[in-house]
Amino acid sequence: MAIPPADPLLGAALACVDQFYARMFRDWPDAVNRVSDTWTLSYSGDQHLTGANHLWPHAPDAVTERALREAEEFFDTYHAAWSVVYTDTFMPQAAALLDRHGYYRRWHSPLMVLDAPPTRLPTRFGGEVIRASSVKHLDDVRRVMNEAFGTGTSVNQRVVRAEHLGDPGIRHYLLYAGREPAACAMVAMCGEMAGVWNVGTRYRYRRQGFATRVMLALLDDLRACGCPVSVLMASPEGQPLYQQLGYREIGNVNYMGPPFVSTSRYFH
Repeated sequence: MAIPPADPLLGAALACVDQFYARMFRDWPDAVNRVSDTWTLSYSGDQHLTGANHLWPHAPDAVTERALREAEEFFDTYHAAWSVVYTDTFMPQAAALLDRHGYYRRWHSPLMVLDAPPTRLPTRFGGEVIRASSVKHLDDVRRVMNEAFGTGTSVNQRVVRAEHLGDPGIRHYLLYAGREPAACAMVAMCGEMAGVWNVGTRYRYRRQGFATRVMLALLDDLRACGCPVSVLMASPEGQPLYQQLGYREIGNVNYMGPPFVSTSRYFH
């Protein structure tokens, strides 16, 4: 399949995603990071977080034989499962090298941006979307995430922290159905762009417009504070909604696992 030319917002979008990982995972007390001119190796402190334990490239030619060797040695030290992360429109040559070395795709996510007012989609549910302002609200965000994504304590304690309540650059959004938390989302500011993360709805509240309400509210909030451009990594379930809102795809972010050797290599 031919790879489309790079979008003018691709570099900023990838930098925004990188900042999210830096703020949520690389600054965790147990995290270990190694940074070169062209890539970052990041161990989250949890052996199982294959998305946050990664080789993250900062340049189109970052994924090389040497980088892969260093990554393998680095993560072997922590017996950790990990991934090479690359975006096809940013570094199209990476796929052939990784395939040649036996790397396999764990998953991929469309990288999408919105740089115009969102399409005002109709919603059936008229509840108010709030910004989390208390520890109780953060607990409710975790409840939604647990059910919507299957996240556990290790992820939740990193991406939903009490210190976020006093951080103007991190915003957690909630939508309640009565007293029950039904849907959530998170925004991480990165300069003139914002990253949208963890847009999720609990099972019993799906297909009722809850995610649409949350997205429209947070996008209105961003535009009101002078941030009209946002980026997100879409799930298969969420991508149709984002497309309807006006997001466009600018690449695919691929998480590539190293060649399988033995689970004992990663988990002792």
